[in-house]
Amino acid sequence: MKKCTILYLPLDERPCNAEFVCKIARGTPVEVVCPGAEILGDKKQPADFGKVRKFLVDNVAKADACVISVDMLLYGGIVPSRLHEMTEAQLTERLQVLAELKKINTYVKIYAFSLIMRCPCYSSDDEEPAYYERCGREIFLSGQVKHKLREGLLTEAQAQALLAGYKTVTGSDIDDFEKRRATNLAMLLKLLADNPCDYFVVPQDDSAEYGYTTMDRLAVKKFVADNGLPDVPMYPGADEVGMTLTSRAVTDFYGKHPQVYCHWTNERAQNVTPLYEDRPVGKTVPVQLAVAGCAETADESACDIDLFLNYPTEKQVEASELPVQGYKERNLDKFCTDALSALRQNKVVAIADGGYCNGGDVELLQMLSGHVDLTDIPAYAGWNTSSNTLGTAICEAVFVWLFGQTEQSKLFVAERYAEDAGYCGYVRRYMCDNVLLEWGLDYFHADGSSGKVAARVAQELNAFLADKLPQVAAKYKVSHCSMPWRRMFEVRLDMDKI
Repeated sequence: MKKCTILYLPLDERPCNAEFVCKIARGTPVEVVCPGAEILGDKKQPADFGKVRKFLVDNVAKADACVISVDMLLYGGIVPSRLHEMTEAQLTERLQVLAELKKINTYVKIYAFSLIMRCPCYSSDDEEPAYYERCGREIFLSGQVKHKLREGLLTEAQAQALLAGYKTVTGSDIDDFEKRRATNLAMLLKLLADNPCDYFVVPQDDSAEYGYTTMDRLAVKKFVADNGLPDVPMYPGADEVGMTLTSRAVTDFYGKHPQVYCHWTNERAQNVTPLYEDRPVGKTVPVQLAVAGCAETADESACDIDLFLNYPTEKQVEASELPVQGYKERNLDKFCTDALSALRQNKVVAIADGGYCNGGDVELLQMLSGHVDLTDIPAYAGWNTSSNTLGTAICEAVFVWLFGQTEQSKLFVAERYAEDAGYCGYVRRYMCDNVLLEWGLDYFHADGSSGKVAARVAQELNAFLADKLPQVAAKYKVSHCSMPWRRMFEVRLDMDKI
């Protein structure tokens, strides 16, 4: 196949955004040109706009497509998008870079995304303004009340009484929060109106049925309808979108769009609404597939990719929690035998492990290993939110379908077992419950990015693989770990083939 060059601007500097796309493309005709660490920011420290612009302008001439996070372009990353003090005029000037890229390379296609700013339901300033530690919960509840008032679910008197109570906690901080939301929404609407992109999507980060995020989504939808603009995909997601749009750019470039057949652990699992999302997963999957350049098919015999979706039939829970009734209703045995059957037919099998939030399902993987060698499965993901998992597994599968399974693609899947099932599902909690307190540390304060915490995590991950997933441990080992934001939520790891 001919070479395809993707100019890639990630959502932020964490591995899931800055590295996963590059790792998935390793060993294929797709070259992903990514910015170096010296260009990107560091959590609450935004990327330098001048360096970001120079990176894009200097590299666009040779690109076939650009995959661009507008949040990185305008604000310097996902967290800075929630903290900035910039005006619409300043941000509008930055937005002109997209048109500038088109002038330099008139043939390049721009695939871009801009998030609807989240509103967490808890009080923590880890990724939010400092005041969110004190009143984040009350800001979230205020948004829910205002939305429910609009929908006629609360009377004016009920709403005002609740809002007055929350205001005693939030004070003027809620005004700052709403002002920034209004600025970010205005920029999103401007981007839709000017339409400098060939393909554009609007993911929702940590969404809920009612609240600020959903109100903004409805405002976008109304703006599109009122102005006769093309419909724009809006769905739950964030850290996987760079992978999803890279998949779309590559399938468009080669003119090949796979048909995907979905296998569920139980047909009723489609109706479950995952944690931190605002709709049933059965409604999100077709959108995720379409955005990735794929199409869902009801004809299993004619499909190119078999997507196996592990979800409970009700109430998804965190990986650290005990499963509830909806987990008992999954038919995991059939799920595994169907995966084996598809592999024997040389089909591209992708496992989207959404059984739990924030961690892979070890029970499923161990059962699966009784049917197939886990290291032979072409695509697997099971991390963070349902949409993060879906986008990763779909992108992996598309690349294998286009270019075949390689040692590099197998290595990435091994990393997913180690990180998603090992770290997210077990080691993270083990470290927090048994190690950090003894060392005088906590969840938000590891000892730097590459200290003794990271070294111990690597040790524990290799022990986990040897104990729980020996098929993986027999072929791969974790060689290095680091903690990108010096906390325990995410880990950066490297694995080597033994």
